[in-house]
Amino acid sequence: MKKQLKPVALDRISLTDGILGRRQTINREVTVPVIMEKCESTGRVRAILHRWDGREETRPHPFWDSDIGKTIESAAYALIHHRDEAMEAEIDRMIGMMIASQEEDGYFNSYYQACEPKENRWTNLYYMHELYCMGHLIEGAVAYYQATGKRAFLDMMCRYADLACSLFLEGGAHFGGYGGHPIIEMALVRLYEVTRQKRYLELACTFVDQRGRQPWYFETESLKRGVNTEVTANQKRHLKYFLPSRGPYAEYQAHLPIREQTEPVGHAVRAMYLLAGVADVADYTDDEDLYRAAMRIWNAATGTQMAITGGIGTASDGERFTFAYDLPNELTYNETCASVALMMAGLRLLQFEADGAIADVLEQVLYNTILASVSLRGDAFFYANYLDVCPDRFFHASKATIDKMAAQRQPWFNVACCPPNAARLIGALGQYVASTGSGDALYLHLHTSCSIQHSIRNQPLTIRVESGYPWKGHTRLTISGDAPCESALCIRIPGWCRVWSLAVNGEPVQAAAERGYVRLLRRWTEGDVIEVSMELRPVFMEADPRVRQDGAKVALMRGPVVFCLEEEDNGKNLHDIAVPLKDVVVREGVQTFENQTEAVTLSFEAIRYHADEWTTGRLYQPAREAQTPVTVKAVPYFVWGNRGFGEMLVWMNRT
Repeated sequence: MKKQLKPVALDRISLTDGILGRRQTINREVTVPVIMEKCESTGRVRAILHRWDGREETRPHPFWDSDIGKTIESAAYALIHHRDEAMEAEIDRMIGMMIASQEEDGYFNSYYQACEPKENRWTNLYYMHELYCMGHLIEGAVAYYQATGKRAFLDMMCRYADLACSLFLEGGAHFGGYGGHPIIEMALVRLYEVTRQKRYLELACTFVDQRGRQPWYFETESLKRGVNTEVTANQKRHLKYFLPSRGPYAEYQAHLPIREQTEPVGHAVRAMYLLAGVADVADYTDDEDLYRAAMRIWNAATGTQMAITGGIGTASDGERFTFAYDLPNELTYNETCASVALMMAGLRLLQFEADGAIADVLEQVLYNTILASVSLRGDAFFYANYLDVCPDRFFHASKATIDKMAAQRQPWFNVACCPPNAARLIGALGQYVASTGSGDALYLHLHTSCSIQHSIRNQPLTIRVESGYPWKGHTRLTISGDAPCESALCIRIPGWCRVWSLAVNGEPVQAAAERGYVRLLRRWTEGDVIEVSMELRPVFMEADPRVRQDGAKVALMRGPVVFCLEEEDNGKNLHDIAVPLKDVVVREGVQTFENQTEAVTLSFEAIRYHADEWTTGRLYQPAREAQTPVTVKAVPYFVWGNRGFGEMLVWMNRT
């Protein structure tokens, strides 16, 4: 199964105004510099030199190299359209340090080279993340080369990948092994795309094919280390029986070969990174069975285990999927990295054939969990993403728990995978906006203001997109080009949209959307204008009744944006509010939030069951009929938590 589409190259598309363009600017000007400074001040950069002083408090973290890789990748995307000499010089300094620390055989790992004897390398693949760190460094190297044309980091990572090929391809000392935390698979495919060295693609295929085969590699390597997972309680629990209903090693998606898997299991970030790599391998090997396996898992993940905000991985214990339709709100996890990985997998699956259902998911994840994961200022971050927040839960939590589980955005984390992951996704948003297809067709997936440099049979064409989306349902595309060009322009009509219209040069066009896209085939000339109008209105949503946590509840959406109630606007005890759906009228307003972020707000009449103070002195009393009308205000989920810390609620009671 081959991909029919290809994302528009990042240097061929520029996001302009609007939410996404503004967020990308904040990402470049604030978020990426903040992340670079944190990598420096927390010792991540210093660790590259492998000069550990032996004190436990200064020991490098085994995963720090992954933060460096993602930070360089984030900076690379920031540099594509806005070259920044100071930022580039700092990245070059970091790269120079890594090159100086790389060993003669190509090996590079800050933790192992500083803290472990040489014989311990590649002996604990399930946990110690050597391949995971390598994957993120490769992705950073590819992105930096594509942004700047500088090869030093790319060449370094080719040497490292060559070492991995010698060890993990058939005949190598570690053949049959694969990483406990996938990402190396899609990283190797990216390296192959740049270098065209087939051994990198072959290694990616090998990692995918070996995963889940018996005897289980993680069992074999544990025994070689002298660890018997049957008698070592913690190892047995974590490796083999963490998800007993799925079988041993399900936490690492290694319980079955990927072609036999039917549902998302285990650690959510790992599962989606693996899915992205599987999609890439399916494309280059034209493997339809592998593609179908990827789609099965994608459909199960997004159709039965995704929150309405786009969060996945509900259990904090293992950062994992649980079971179908288990979607808690207050006790959820929904790691930011999991939603980033979900978008990466979806982007790849979308390229096989334009499918509006996949694009709908990408949009829903983006406008809710992804945008919410970074503060409006761009300098603080969520690790977990809740749909229901009671502050007392966190005031009474331990300091060790509050770091990742906090319901207030944090300036940094001890395990800081989420900030640079969100930054690299926001920096690369252009590739989610549009793709090219056969016959020089152009597909517009996301409605957002941007400029796209396209070509039709080598004739240059510029498409300027103007859109107030997601607040306004009108998108205008203007064509500029020296010569008339015939090709197809395919525009996505979001799945939430029930009423829409289309016009070309002011003339209405009758067209049907097929799989979510309306296809316009014509000879485009200078000044042609395409206009799409979509009716945007607030809608109360309900969940599948098998989602027991949302029974008799509703959530409010407008287009792709989920809205929530905050204590700031509605006072405490948000759970005491109920929505009378029968006669409810939702009014729209506009509010400017922090950092000049303008957003639509919604208000409506609801009821409170206990508007007065609870004065009985008892914990329980006979139910009363008393109901007090109240006006409720809802704000976009992605702006919550920027005006102080208080209660928050997505799913509301209904009457």
